[in-house]
Amino acid sequence: PLNYIIGETGSSYFYNAYRVYDVLLMISTTGLPVAMSRMISEAQTLGNHAQIRKIYKTALYVFLTIGIVGSLGMFLFSELGDELGGHAALAPCVLIICMISAYRGFFQGQSNMAPTSISQIFEAIIRLVIGLSLAWLLMRETGSATYAAAGGILGVTVGSFVSMVYLHGKFRQSSKILQEAGGTAKSTRATMKELLAIAIPITLGAAGLQIIN
Repeated sequence: PLNYIIGETGSSYFYNAYRVYDVLLMISTTGLPVAMSRMISEAQTLGNHAQIRKIYKTALYVFLTIGIVGSLGMFLFSELGDELGGHAALAPCVLIICMISAYRGFFQGQSNMAPTSISQIFEAIIRLVIGLSLAWLLMRETGSATYAAAGGILGVTVGSFVSMVYLHGKFRQSSKILQEAGGTAKSTRATMKELLAIAIPITLGAAGLQIIN
């Protein structure tokens, strides 16, 4: 339906922006959430809730760094021209997806897949409804394939934002329970070293093809 609405030219703008986003998405959502989940699962098995909090906070610093750099990169270093509308519409999504990955890694490490699953449903439905609606509306009002493609891709950002808001609410409920529990946390440096030792090889393996493309 999207290709029918925005045509071949609009589709080329849409997918050109999406390819850049795909690389950043792969870097932010493959290795780190897996490493985070694995470490949280281990800490939970040992009953060390203080370490779970430490893992989450440490991973969040990494996610925020990747998200901010990735979003700025899409704004500043993407190819200027007609495709800029798509890049600008997707740029905030890199940071949002990093936040989502932090929340999902937190829940998945505790074997709680419900928040991840529900957030993905919200994200998919809103992406479909908002993306197609904006693409159709902008194509009708402006006749510009560039604006229509940007409208379609904006649905991705809006869907991700709603997903993040939902996960944040669930996280606040869970974090209150964790704050009441005990345990002994490792240093931030040791936690960071362990996190990256697991995450980097997975990320390089997963993102290799996207980076080459």
